[in-house]
Amino acid sequence: MTKQEQLNILESRQLELQRIMSSSDAHAAKCTKLGKKFSTQYPDDYTAYLAANEEYNANEVLIEELKREIEEEEELEPGPKELQEE
Repeated sequence: MTKQEQLNILESRQLELQRIMSSSDAHAAKCTKLGKKFSTQYPDDYTAYLAANEEYNANEVLIEELKREIEEEEELEPGPKELQEE
């Protein structure tokens, strides 16, 4: 699997993780309005949110590393003009 394919997979996963985290927003807002703890009122949503958030943050680091590696590889590849000179 190429680095670009890995990047595409991670970026797709980020969208799914954002959806998971967003699904908890309504419950979290309701709890905030009522002065209740989200983690107590909706423990399953809270656990899913924490797991998604942790994975999301870790993926952000991996995405930045992959982007940097792809950029470095592209800089090392000969351009069209350099290929013609060979």
